[in-house]
Amino acid sequence: MRSDVIQFLSNSAVITSSIFIPLFARELGASNLQVGIIGASYGIAIFISSILFSRASDIFGRRVFMQLGLGLCTLSFLLQVLAVDVLSLTLIRFLAGFTLGIFTAPLIAYAFETGSSMGRFSSLGALGWALGNVVAGIIAVYSELFALSSLFFFIAFLSSLRMKEVPTVKVSLPIFPRAVLRRNSKVYFTYFLRHLGASSVWTIFPLFLASIGASKFWIGIIYLANSGTQFIIMRFVDRFEEVKLMRVGVVLSVVVFASYAFASDYRQIIPIQLLLAASWSCLYVGSLLFLVRRNEERATSVGILNSVISIASVIGPLLGGLISEAFGYTAVMYFAVALSFLGFLISAE
Repeated sequence: MRSDVIQFLSNSAVITSSIFIPLFARELGASNLQVGIIGASYGIAIFISSILFSRASDIFGRRVFMQLGLGLCTLSFLLQVLAVDVLSLTLIRFLAGFTLGIFTAPLIAYAFETGSSMGRFSSLGALGWALGNVVAGIIAVYSELFALSSLFFFIAFLSSLRMKEVPTVKVSLPIFPRAVLRRNSKVYFTYFLRHLGASSVWTIFPLFLASIGASKFWIGIIYLANSGTQFIIMRFVDRFEEVKLMRVGVVLSVVVFASYAFASDYRQIIPIQLLLAASWSCLYVGSLLFLVRRNEERATSVGILNSVISIASVIGPLLGGLISEAFGYTAVMYFAVALSFLGFLISAE
């Protein structure tokens, strides 16, 4: 299915471009806090566009927004080669995040409505991450990675031109979809807490890995261990009940972030990444299944989830930068442990 191909290519593009952004920012003179601000700008942009365009796709259809988003991503991700200082990188990452948020929720809704397995569809995203990690680790040249990510988006855009619009029940939605929020509030809040902790970790994670001896190549391998394992796990977890999947995902997240805090050598991180893959696979697939099965407003409900992730991706990098600046990288890991545990308590109610 073309939606699966686009999922694979777009995720390859995102991770190819993003994995070394903290290191690139540091080389441009950014402090830990400024690295967090760059990550926050990207998250704010995804939040805004996810809210706007997921609702629009439930009203007007999916295809136009998939094509618009992929076309604009081709341009915005290429623009990253022009970043020459912290300010320009911040602005370009904001633009990249905004264009990315245009098509992600419509693509997920389209995949479900055309009969795609959510487990297989999600696993192809993980396979895209795996490819991006390998490519990033091998090339490790920022301008070339940004150009390659743009190429991936362009191929995905060409593929989207041959997609047919699927007849859907076009719903009438208020500007603020209060009913959708209320119906799925436990999922959103659990996800927010877990991802708030996670995004605070991911902001400084390449810097943390470098501090315990990892080269750029090994940073790519460590990310690959996570995404490659996700590709395998996601293909099987959608046979389980969605609420149980989410709870298992949050519990495993607690274990993962606690384990990071005790790592003193980059090689110790690799087995932890396998557990991370299991935690994210359960949480992400479980959440998608919950939303697309229980909501008529599929794109809107998924778009709100993307926005929740984005809000966490705004606040988390700022907190990660502040906490690491004041207390060190290990303190960020403990912060993520506490938030993930609180998310589990909410999901278990």
